[in-house]
Amino acid sequence: MVSKYQKSGIFKLNNIAMNTKKGNFIPQDAEEMGYHEYLDYWVCKCKNFEKLDGFNACDRYGNLISPIGAEYCRCERCGSVIEVKTHSIIGINPNPDRGRF
Repeated sequence: MVSKYQKSGIFKLNNIAMNTKKGNFIPQDAEEMGYHEYLDYWVCKCKNFEKLDGFNACDRYGNLISPIGAEYCRCERCGSVIEVKTHSIIGINPNPDRGRF
């Protein structure tokens, strides 16, 4: 049987993502980001928010892309990959492909 990670090009070995065409993305169980009501900001689990180190548009594997129509963003402090619509952290990519961005 082929796992969902093998189909997507990601192979895990002892909880370490191997470098593949998808980079160093490590999938995680979805975890909702925190929200600071007083400042009106979404806050990453590392306590980063948009006015500190901020977030950059990325693909679902944490590799940086053009921000136009991006469905995911990456925390620039810890590398967490966040689904924008649900504000859920879906994984981490500590060493993304930065491309031209």
